[in-house]
Amino acid sequence: MSRQGDHGAAPAELPGFAAFFTAEYPRVVHNLMRVGATYEEAEDATQDAMHKLLLRWADCEKPAGWVWKVAWHAYCKKAEHNRRRLVLESRSAHLAGPHPAARPRAEPDERKRVLEILRGLPPRQGQVLALHLDGYSAQEMASLLGVKASTVRSNLRHAIATLRSSLENYEK
Repeated sequence: MSRQGDHGAAPAELPGFAAFFTAEYPRVVHNLMRVGATYEEAEDATQDAMHKLLLRWADCEKPAGWVWKVAWHAYCKKAEHNRRRLVLESRSAHLAGPHPAARPRAEPDERKRVLEILRGLPPRQGQVLALHLDGYSAQEMASLLGVKASTVRSNLRHAIATLRSSLENYEK
């Protein structure tokens, strides 16, 4: 394979891709982390999405929305795979009995608790909350996600209510 890869042009030769990548890459990583991805998971999903975008750059009309969706789907697929793996590991550990060196866990710190709550949100609510925190308007989010603005506002309202309730219960 040549230095250019199978798309036929080096990234610097694609009009606007380098500037798009520089501007959007950190934003997509940050948004994925806001919905519960670790830094490594967010980077992996974003890199995969950016690579796929590079291959179809000339044909993509809305690259910001496209790369966000692809990164989101990549993260969800990986998270579901990890969740299933953890369930199987948990079942195996439960059948094997308690580990002799097991000790009570310390109370999770506040940041971990907030991330737990965020990971517990339904996927669409997590998406909307992350985009909202990044400064997107309801109309912009609706366009990115392919839903109505009223649906975005409803998901945001439910996400905030869930966070508020969970944090109030945590403080008690």
